[in-house]
Amino acid sequence: MNYTMSEHINALRIQPRRLVLVGSVLVDILLYVDRMPERGGDAIARQAILTTGGGFNVLVGAARLGLPTACAGRVGDGPMGSRVMADLDAAGIPLVLPRVTGEDTGFDVGLVESDAERTFVTAPGAESRLSLADLNTIPLQAGDAVYVSGYDLCYPVSGAALGEWLPALPSSYLLVIDPGPLVSQIPLERIVPVLARCDILSLNARETSILSSISDIVEGAQLLASRIAPGGCVVARAGAQGCWLVGAGQEALHVPARAVQAIDSTGAGDAHVAALLARLALGDSLAAAARAANIAASVVVERAGPATSPTARELAALLDED
Repeated sequence: MNYTMSEHINALRIQPRRLVLVGSVLVDILLYVDRMPERGGDAIARQAILTTGGGFNVLVGAARLGLPTACAGRVGDGPMGSRVMADLDAAGIPLVLPRVTGEDTGFDVGLVESDAERTFVTAPGAESRLSLADLNTIPLQAGDAVYVSGYDLCYPVSGAALGEWLPALPSSYLLVIDPGPLVSQIPLERIVPVLARCDILSLNARETSILSSISDIVEGAQLLASRIAPGGCVVARAGAQGCWLVGAGQEALHVPARAVQAIDSTGAGDAHVAALLARLALGDSLAAAARAANIAASVVVERAGPATSPTARELAALLDED
């Protein structure tokens, strides 16, 4: 289907000054296989990686591009939590909530196939139990971009707390939501008021279809644009096709992708939203920031593993080439 693309989309009401991830940072155990094994079968992995993932991908992606970051999540004191803290410290990302004692951080196992598609199973831990009391102690600053993943909206404890806290988030903060692969499991009574407060809704084609009940990504994004906060923007990511930017009552703006040979799509969406916010913080328009985000995501899919987003120098060089 062909669309008439607008050359303009309204600017956001706030230019982000810092990225604050509210929610999960956990450990990824990634296994690279030629194909998924049959049920009851087995497969030999070509490669295995153990690394911090989840929200860490977003944080490190933004930090590499010069945007100040903070992790507002629960981190346990077991071996998984220790790995998370070591990686946060190495990246210079502060944890703004106290460490949790007597509990460990969770992990996920991801199978990455030869076409770069990945499938995850997650075992939640301390990171999945953010309370309303935890949320109320987060030291937010005016101009913060508060990022929340759909994983955290799904969890029974964190989801209930976030469902109460996010709709009341003051207007001095920018709310960024990525509903993620578990979008269909977020209770409707929770996601609707959260979307109504959301300033940037970043999601892929599958998530757009599920959340809007419309198979066409642009039509689905246009419907979702009418359900987020006034002046907000839907960023509908479509992999090799790039992304679409849609504001309520506006025509969709298509931003093309950079052509690459993908080997691993893990963390591409995280890198996209991180780069989008980092470039907005530098003063880019939404369209220019989305172009940079597409390029950042293209770098990630060329590399194995999560948290493989480009540095500011790498991104600048690719922007000059594009």
